[in-house]
Amino acid sequence: MKLNRRTFLGSSAVAALMATTQQSWALSAEELSLKSGKPYAGTTINVMLPNAGQYRAQKKRLGELEELTGIKVVHTYVPYGQLLDKITAEAIAGNDDYDLVTYQDTWGPALTPYLDPLDDLVAADGFDMSNYPQVFVECSQYKDTLYGLPVRGQAQLLFYRKDLFEAAGVAPPTTIDEMVEAAKTVQESSGISGIAMDYGKGNGFQNLFSWMNYMRGHKAELLDADGNVAFNSEAGVEATKDYLRPLTEGIANPGSVQFVEGDKVTSFAEGNSAMLMVWWWGYARLTGESSSLTPEQVGFVPVPGFGNDTKAGIGQCMPFGIFKLSKNKEAAWEVLKWMAAPYLEVDIATDKSDPDTNEIIVVHTSSLKDSAVNEANFGVQEVGYESLENARAMPMLKTWPQVASVLEATISDIAANGTDVKTALDAAATQVQRIVDRNPE
Repeated sequence: MKLNRRTFLGSSAVAALMATTQQSWALSAEELSLKSGKPYAGTTINVMLPNAGQYRAQKKRLGELEELTGIKVVHTYVPYGQLLDKITAEAIAGNDDYDLVTYQDTWGPALTPYLDPLDDLVAADGFDMSNYPQVFVECSQYKDTLYGLPVRGQAQLLFYRKDLFEAAGVAPPTTIDEMVEAAKTVQESSGISGIAMDYGKGNGFQNLFSWMNYMRGHKAELLDADGNVAFNSEAGVEATKDYLRPLTEGIANPGSVQFVEGDKVTSFAEGNSAMLMVWWWGYARLTGESSSLTPEQVGFVPVPGFGNDTKAGIGQCMPFGIFKLSKNKEAAWEVLKWMAAPYLEVDIATDKSDPDTNEIIVVHTSSLKDSAVNEANFGVQEVGYESLENARAMPMLKTWPQVASVLEATISDIAANGTDVKTALDAAATQVQRIVDRNPE
């Protein structure tokens, strides 16, 4: 496959270029800020990552990287639910088998002892961090130090059944209150559950992604400026009650109490729920070959707001960082720059030739606004950008894994057992405060 200037430069530069020429240009190592002369030829870079369409698509294109640099890349896939433990175990054991690792952004602070800071490398090679939505940069930092480059990032969207909404005469919601009312009307009209939620625990703290969206909408914080627990405040209690409304008002799919993220996506894809709030990775699943739905049936809008704040919400990403124990750090940085190049994500997002690598995810602002990307994906990226504009990162705490374990169990218990919200959050606050006090940032 020939790489061209359009996919690397982004839409604004393309307009000027295409005005003067229609020629396709192969990208050089220099244009990708890679070192000329292949100084790391023959080096093998081992990458630890979960199995996802985006990474499978990158793997298909590794021959291009090897041609440019002489570097060979080997992927080792680790299930998402085991990834944090695997990275930690490799580091504690002193193993140097891996050169690049990807991680959930909230794990980043705890993993910083095992990752190299990247700020000097970014500055030396002029890597453009301003081409990312700010939330993705925040997701890759800890205390203003960059430890990873965003490669896989997520915007939240509200997916809905266009056909059911049209039949019920309901407009796509723009606020949480409208979402609840729409769910009631569509459920009554169609007999299909109004919305699928994920109140279950035990799969990488995923129920907290949904809960934190409500917390942000109510301007509730986990910790205050002094590092004291604040999620059991009046705002936190109201946010949690709002999060539970689909359940308490009878519009959540009955399985939602046990559902984790993948389960609620499956519920929608199988036609059992009329709405779904989830990261945009779900779009390929909802409209792909394994879904009972067609793209024409699946609508999507930005995350509904809370009151007049229509931009509330969170974003998240999985940065790639250089493993501190790596013996091939310079070559690993070359690979990372290639993995994070705008041209690569555009090429992947516009390539619909293989269902196994059909992917919508792009993380650069230029790619989110790219007309070819949006044309190939029904405009998902432009709508996702609306959700990302004012999105905030999840809490960046070194104690996040311990804190999240308490919180995901608390939220799940409230949903499953009807535990009083204030009582449950107060109990969780006591546990979390102990964790925070023992491990100051």
